[in-house]
Amino acid sequence: MKLAVSLWLAVVAQLHTGARLDAAQLPHNYGVEQYEVAITPDLAAKRILGEVTIHFQSRIDRLDALELDAGDLEIASVLDGAVRQWFERKGRLLIVVLATPARPSEHRSITIRYQAGPAKGLVFFPDQVYTSSFASDWMVCSDRPDERAILRLAIAAPGNLKVAATERIDSPAPPYLYGFAVGAFDESTSEVNGVKLRVLGRASISELTGAAMRFLSERTGKPYPGSTYTQVFVHGEAVGDAAGLTFLPESYGEKLSKTPDDLWLLARELARQWYGVAITSRDWSDFWLSEGLSTFLADAFLEQRFGKQRYEREIERSRQIYETLKADGKDRTLSYGDPETRQQAGGEIPSHKGAWVLYQLRRQLTDEVFWRGLRLYTDKYWGRPVTTEDFEKSMATAARKDLTKFFDRWVTGCCTK
Repeated sequence: MKLAVSLWLAVVAQLHTGARLDAAQLPHNYGVEQYEVAITPDLAAKRILGEVTIHFQSRIDRLDALELDAGDLEIASVLDGAVRQWFERKGRLLIVVLATPARPSEHRSITIRYQAGPAKGLVFFPDQVYTSSFASDWMVCSDRPDERAILRLAIAAPGNLKVAATERIDSPAPPYLYGFAVGAFDESTSEVNGVKLRVLGRASISELTGAAMRFLSERTGKPYPGSTYTQVFVHGEAVGDAAGLTFLPESYGEKLSKTPDDLWLLARELARQWYGVAITSRDWSDFWLSEGLSTFLADAFLEQRFGKQRYEREIERSRQIYETLKADGKDRTLSYGDPETRQQAGGEIPSHKGAWVLYQLRRQLTDEVFWRGLRLYTDKYWGRPVTTEDFEKSMATAARKDLTKFFDRWVTGCCTK
């Protein structure tokens, strides 16, 4: 058995160290159908105790092992029913060798018990803990945008603490859209167009959030994709989002009470619920479709609320950020074929170059055609993974002309002059 496992691990090592076999770009030989996660946070110890049951199905005739993302989690056990499974850590991966191989016709599951401490994706303070995009820092999963699954998340927290979490996701979604926060938060609620707005933290932003939500619904042609939207104002400088959930610095909430026109961050994070949750990029290559569109739509919301001059000012800020990156030799295509992780795919290029390119597209097409194209794209791909080609086709259909030259220059070509 150990010899067979060693040989298999050698193959895995080749996949991860081969010159052009980038693991994040290769399809897994299994698909996750559902995660059932139970978490007990211990704020004093800066730890969480976790258990995840992963329901999966083989994509090959005989599946002997699973390769999972596990960050720096401490793995206590892996079980298939009552049977312990052999496992080994390989960097941030967890390799689980199945005692009984899985076949394509079978729906199988394993249960993993683990502990997690402070990490990039799991932030602790004495009275708070919250997640930050990197799901494998707090749960074992297949942490890739093309691996989508439904979720059940239960958090056992003391009664004096408030909980916000992606407790139930019924439409398959990638794990980077899962998240939670637990802490001693103040809480307020309101309602906008049938959506419950929940605020954890000291911030009076219901009217502002409602205005941004109405704008996004009007421009995209789609209502907010859920029944509840929770904004959590946390210690530190974290900015992040999950399905139905946004994390913002508490300092930003305090700033809004004094300067309520500083709405860009609030609007951008909300826009990601449309372009980042309801519509996700198929893989990290086209992450700009989330980051760029969200940034641009935040600029457009400020245009509606404060006028054209404010819009132009925000666009100019994005252009300057992009020009600085370009001068530093950091330009790259927006449709970027090499990233293996969200961290590599993200940054200021997809956000600010993306917003600048969309500004150019709007100018070229006219307002009427641009917004019609965005609504066409949103309607067609609502609830589906997308590529740059999908976006280009929608905009070209609305414009009734070929946009290949524009997209070759600004999106798939590198680098503009």
